[in-house]
Amino acid sequence: MAGTWGEVTVRRASSGMPLIEAADEAAAFFGLGYAQACDDLEGLLRQFLLVRAELALADPDAGARDDNQRRWRVHDEARTAYESLPAGMQECYRAFTAGIAERVAEVPELVPAWAPPLDPWLPIGVNRTVMLFWVIADAVAALRAAGVDLPPVVSELDRTPMTPGSNAWVLTPLRTAHGATILVSDPHLPFGDVYAMHEATIVTESLHYTGFTFLGAMLPALAHNDAVAWGCTTGGPRVSDAYRVPDVGQEALTINGLRSPVVARQDGWAYAICSPYTDAIGETETQLLAMLRSRSVGELRTVLARRAFPPQNILAADRDGASLYVRTGRVPRRPATATGILDLSQTWNGYLEPEELVHLDGAPTGYLQNCNSAPDTVAPEIRSEDWHPDAFHDVPGRQTSRSERSVELLADAVGVDTERMTAWAVEDRWPDTPRWREALAAAISSDPARVAGWSEERAAFADDLLSFDGSASPESTHATAWLAWRTAVAQTPEDPVRLRTLVDALDPDLLLGAVERAVIDRRPYGAVHRMASGEPGRGGAFTVRPSAEGDVQPSMQVPLRATYFKDGVAFAGGPALRIVMFDSTGMTSWSLLLPRRADAFSRGEVLPTPFHAADTAHERTFPATGARS
Repeated sequence: MAGTWGEVTVRRASSGMPLIEAADEAAAFFGLGYAQACDDLEGLLRQFLLVRAELALADPDAGARDDNQRRWRVHDEARTAYESLPAGMQECYRAFTAGIAERVAEVPELVPAWAPPLDPWLPIGVNRTVMLFWVIADAVAALRAAGVDLPPVVSELDRTPMTPGSNAWVLTPLRTAHGATILVSDPHLPFGDVYAMHEATIVTESLHYTGFTFLGAMLPALAHNDAVAWGCTTGGPRVSDAYRVPDVGQEALTINGLRSPVVARQDGWAYAICSPYTDAIGETETQLLAMLRSRSVGELRTVLARRAFPPQNILAADRDGASLYVRTGRVPRRPATATGILDLSQTWNGYLEPEELVHLDGAPTGYLQNCNSAPDTVAPEIRSEDWHPDAFHDVPGRQTSRSERSVELLADAVGVDTERMTAWAVEDRWPDTPRWREALAAAISSDPARVAGWSEERAAFADDLLSFDGSASPESTHATAWLAWRTAVAQTPEDPVRLRTLVDALDPDLLLGAVERAVIDRRPYGAVHRMASGEPGRGGAFTVRPSAEGDVQPSMQVPLRATYFKDGVAFAGGPALRIVMFDSTGMTSWSLLLPRRADAFSRGEVLPTPFHAADTAHERTFPATGARS
């Protein structure tokens, strides 16, 4: 019958971030739906359209994306998941979509003709669409390694021109000033489209948190309350498998008791992907809500034991100084022969228990870090040989440029305060600059006759390289020169295998040849590389050398504050940076939502996160009304 969830107040901080306050959780989620719709109504409706596999109604080129949504039955599974939830959670999803409907009714002129119906299970489908990449990534990698031709879209993130990444750190009182515990969470994902993020704080009598949701979703994967915070980085245990069966035209098979869609056909064989998350969509939503209610690292650890969160590295900290690392995921217990693409004789026998997943309770050396590196780089206490291979699921000791820089900073840290931690979190320094600059100086000194033949302009270009401080800051002309030189190195016309060897050896002829071939551009870095809004960009990534067999990730040089540019415009990076500090005064946090606050990003800033009504200005109070069961 028609009814109301009570009164809700939507406030805004000076950053534009909404804080939603209500007595009832459903009323607060009504306000969240309303706020999301106010901030990006068309983007939100496009998310719902994709969940329904109808995005081609708005974008005629989206047929392959719709096909993939149907392949994975995202809409049907979201509806089934919604129907399985407790009544109280169902009420919240109804309220959330009613809040969107409230905004739709206010601005009918902004509602596109293709707008879908606002069914309460669609927010669940948004999270499913986003998380699908991680829960099938292992199977997709096995198929590609075997040379199997895949459809244009097998997941939304898989279709983007970047490798997903993230930074996450914890510093305990051992290494901080005034006994503080500090957590940094910085996911590296595409800006906008299906990965558009929305930041908000929810304040109710029973639930109080702040976090980042994917636009159109109700519950966040990245959040904190006043007692516990967590961050996630891409990388996790091996959770999915690809199976090869005779091709008899089937759309899907039942493997390991789970619907496993066929994603490719080749040479008389059909290839299906089996994911242990296929029937876990509702469990994932209930786990996300339980994480928001956790009041300590210990409680969060218990919630993570449900293993419904997608495979990720999770780092956490709480107000009592406790910390945690878990390489979480639902990991099948496979037969010993189960490598590569499997056959139907290689089925699973349950799942690894929570204690079998790579984890570390506490941080004996005072820090935890993961920047998409192997689990044994998180802290010195973690050893690869102590864990099941499918739980560790990486090359022991493997580092990235960001993890090497993180260990360099954190392992020697003493008396760190939030100002220093913030400077590290937004650092736009290319970490390998000193080594390459020294190698170039040595190459120039070793061949004076060659250098003497350079033009005045080319010699000045080399001087710029030798005086570069490593910072890809908006005002730096030297950063523009450095990127041109490193691009010329990576694109040297040479056999890829040999070029890899030359790059790794910092071969003098290679370095000097790149100086001679590089395109000289004297513009500041931020004039060449911009945010979509036109704000100056910073902190870009570039390829170091051609990838080779055995590389787990592309060979990239990426600052801690990562940005990915295409044709001079940022398309990905850190859309949801969060810094959280627990100390004797309580909890304080700072954040940066991109691309919305590109202005602050260009200045290297983070903004205070509103957690209480006093942190905001009043905007609107109204009844949260809709269909209530």
